[in-house]
Amino acid sequence: MTGLARRLFLPAVLLLALLVASSTSAAGFDHSYRAYDQLLKRHVDGKGWVDYASLAQDRRLASFLETIGGLDAEEVGRWSREQQVALYINAYNAITLQTIVDAMPVASIRDIRPDPWEEAKWLVAGRMVSLNFLEHSRLRKHLKEERVHFVLVCAARGCPRLPNRAAVPTRLDEDLDRWAAAFVGDPARNRVDREGGKVYLSRIFDWYGSDFEGPGGEMGGLTFEGLSPKEAGVLRYIHRFLPTGQRAVLEGGRVTVVYSEYDWSLNSQ
Repeated sequence: MTGLARRLFLPAVLLLALLVASSTSAAGFDHSYRAYDQLLKRHVDGKGWVDYASLAQDRRLASFLETIGGLDAEEVGRWSREQQVALYINAYNAITLQTIVDAMPVASIRDIRPDPWEEAKWLVAGRMVSLNFLEHSRLRKHLKEERVHFVLVCAARGCPRLPNRAAVPTRLDEDLDRWAAAFVGDPARNRVDREGGKVYLSRIFDWYGSDFEGPGGEMGGLTFEGLSPKEAGVLRYIHRFLPTGQRAVLEGGRVTVVYSEYDWSLNSQ
């Protein structure tokens, strides 16, 4: 069976499994994500690069997707906010990994058809959903968690680094802040030019800038001459994640925002 055929067939397999077997008990669900966590540690290095060849041989990825597919939607809806955010982060990243495995060999996720973000459907908590649904409807709109932009990974080198451990509800807030700081402070994705007064930002802040237009914590009073409300909001937001010297550049108020080119090449080792 070709990679494309496997990718199109997998959701149907999971749906059939759901129909013929009892649903996974959400009450007994392992919120530590132990098995998925071990999977990530085995196949993802400290830089977020994935060994897709070895991952393709590991049955634990498909097993994890079967587990989250069999969850009961109503029970998941009664979980805490932290439990739901952790579930949908892990589901999004695991589905992305499986998408690449099923399409191998592939140089970029953008080469995959049908559209892996909108048209491809996967079983999560008892319903067939797309990656876009998990990100935009569940995490951004319903759960209102903008920091997912720093941990949802689209299998591209321009994305945030894929953490080699699972998101878990017990330390979710701390981890989201840590992943935000790692992304903002990664010079391959974002950097502040002190001498030129330019702030080079990932395209993620361009595409989703409206998610960051709030007050931005204690630096809500920062003003930026000549910047759009979206750009100013992003800079206020990332201020707390920057090193002291780079914060000072923003506090000067006269900066120019430049959006960097997005690297869509595969995040493989």
